[in-house]
Amino acid sequence: MGSLTKYVSDDRPEFAVFIEDDDKVCYAYLWKEGENIIAHVWLYNVAPTPSEPELQIEENHPFLNSEEFVGENLDPFDAWSPVEVTWAFGEEIVAKIFLSERLIAKLTAGASPGWSSLVTKDGPLAKKMQNS
Repeated sequence: MGSLTKYVSDDRPEFAVFIEDDDKVCYAYLWKEGENIIAHVWLYNVAPTPSEPELQIEENHPFLNSEEFVGENLDPFDAWSPVEVTWAFGEEIVAKIFLSERLIAKLTAGASPGWSSLVTKDGPLAKKMQNS
């Protein structure tokens, strides 16, 4: 059964991160009230990782990330997964997603895709996160 978890900023409650696992693939979405989704990033595949990208077939949306880009595939999150989202509001809005205190993804307004520490190179669903 899929899951949708919302992480709201305490300082700016008009911003939230939604993590959606639909039993096929998991994405994180940066959301702003009144604007809806303003950034997204792939987090992990639940279904088997395809050898070829499936971006050409719209019915496959949301898309699995392909072997070419996946460096590490996480186990699906559950209610007990130690996920935390931290926020920074400066020149840009930054939401960082941690799993067990490990930075796994970063979203900024307008970044689609955002950054992931779980990919080996930039791709259409996630950019490779630099050390930050």
